[in-house]
Amino acid sequence: MRLISGLFVALLVACSLAGTATAARGPKHQVDRGIVQSVSASQIVLRELDGSVVSIAVDSGTQVFLNGRPAALTDIQPGFVALVAHNGQDPALTVRALGRVQPTVDSGVIVSRTGVVLKIRTADGATMSFRITVRTKIRWRGLPARVAVLRPGRYATVAHTAADEALRIAVRLRA
Repeated sequence: MRLISGLFVALLVACSLAGTATAARGPKHQVDRGIVQSVSASQIVLRELDGSVVSIAVDSGTQVFLNGRPAALTDIQPGFVALVAHNGQDPALTVRALGRVQPTVDSGVIVSRTGVVLKIRTADGATMSFRITVRTKIRWRGLPARVAVLRPGRYATVAHTAADEALRIAVRLRA
């Protein structure tokens, strides 16, 4: 059922993005819409609805939203539907994208949890930090749990975004 509702939302978004590929809102202001082909630290490439491919510069001042929430540019993936507002050749003002995020999964021993930051040490000795948000689902021994189960010494498997936002955390006593 979730898949069907997700597809329905994607269809609605695609329909709402239909229309002209570039719309003027002022002398220079443009909005480009299309399917993300690639993303880098300096540009985002879209295939617009008319089949043309555009490359739009981005920089640290570009505001990025994924599924309506603030995100990092690294969270945007090829295949997502995006709307990019920019002024001519200037870097994009905003990037608004919709798509299903494929999380990265890392595991390790919990080192600490301070406020909304969880730190784990992986098997290779690296320390990783993750932001815990209201969207983060936490499970203790397979059952829904609260943030209090995130104690040092316990083993955690964290599914997270490229911007290190924890989506799901599964906790158990040891590896």
